[in-house]
Amino acid sequence: MDTSHHSTARSWFRTRGGRRFGIEFAAIVVVKLVALTLLWFLCIRPMPRADTAPAAIERHFLPAPPSAEVAHDR
Repeated sequence: MDTSHHSTARSWFRTRGGRRFGIEFAAIVVVKLVALTLLWFLCIRPMPRADTAPAAIERHFLPAPPSAEVAHDR
């Protein structure tokens, strides 16, 4: 009994429609990547970043020293 068979059926992606689908799909992916990159450089990258220097973090978490403020309720 011969269970191996030689299939001459071609893959759908090797047909004209499959190649067109692949090209259109790749084009959509590239266009979306370009759009996301433009959004990054135009909108997100220019935003100011928080100061993460150790001194800035220390000032943020430690209470402010008492200052000689004038009382406004007198």
